[in-house]
Amino acid sequence: MAMKETKFIQVGPKEVEKKIVLWRSFGWEMVGAPQEIKTQDVQLFTGQDSDGTEHYETTRGEHYVKLTFERDPGRNNYEELKSLQEQYNSVKNPKYPDEPVRFGLIWGALAVIGLIFPLITLAIVIWRLVRYSKKKKLWNDEYAVYKKELEAANKKRQDFLEKAQSLI
Repeated sequence: MAMKETKFIQVGPKEVEKKIVLWRSFGWEMVGAPQEIKTQDVQLFTGQDSDGTEHYETTRGEHYVKLTFERDPGRNNYEELKSLQEQYNSVKNPKYPDEPVRFGLIWGALAVIGLIFPLITLAIVIWRLVRYSKKKKLWNDEYAVYKKELEAANKKRQDFLEKAQSLI
């Protein structure tokens, strides 16, 4: 009898069911019950000032669920399921385009300084609005491309998932 391969994964508490269904689609069987892990915040004393002020460093606690899965290399369609899972995991999401900013911090400071010179402020505001509308149009075009690429990536993942589920 061949050794079963075992994987341990950590997921957020809200993602447990989704991950179980996903992993089962690639021939994995869940072993045991999900283990919920919660750790508390920890404060570590880092020192004290000459005036008596104490300083602490706080490490945030974690909250996740540990899932254990096994898959038998001797099962039917093992190699194909393994390949489909690798292909599924290799599909990358496209980069989300950077959204333009209408007025940043520097422009706000310049506008405040420009209150002394209202014409300069008005020119800056008009220039920023015109520039923003051009950047927003470019962003909308990039966002449309992003949405198409994201849909294509999700479609690829769904195809791999459906092929794997048909083999189970």
